[in-house]
Amino acid sequence: MTTSKALRKAAKAQATATATAPPSAVYPFGATLVQIDRFHQLLRTISAHSDMVTVCSGAQMDDASLSTLGESIFNAAHEVRVLVDTIYTQRLCEGSPLGNG
Repeated sequence: MTTSKALRKAAKAQATATATAPPSAVYPFGATLVQIDRFHQLLRTISAHSDMVTVCSGAQMDDASLSTLGESIFNAAHEVRVLVDTIYTQRLCEGSPLGNG
């Protein structure tokens, strides 16, 4: 059996197992649409502010501009971390936390 044929066969078997498994077995935790929207908003904020830092890196900026942008990036990244931790605790099934891997 060729490698690509073996991979297709394994992918088909995985898809079949996933389709027949209960949602809690496939998705260990859940997120609300509000949480997903907030996550995307924070990522866009981080991206926009970091782009601004990159674009203005050689330009004259107000003394407080760089520290303000840095603080905004830090605060958004911290909120992302808190949001991810919150989503992680929203288990769809009871059990021990996910292991490494």
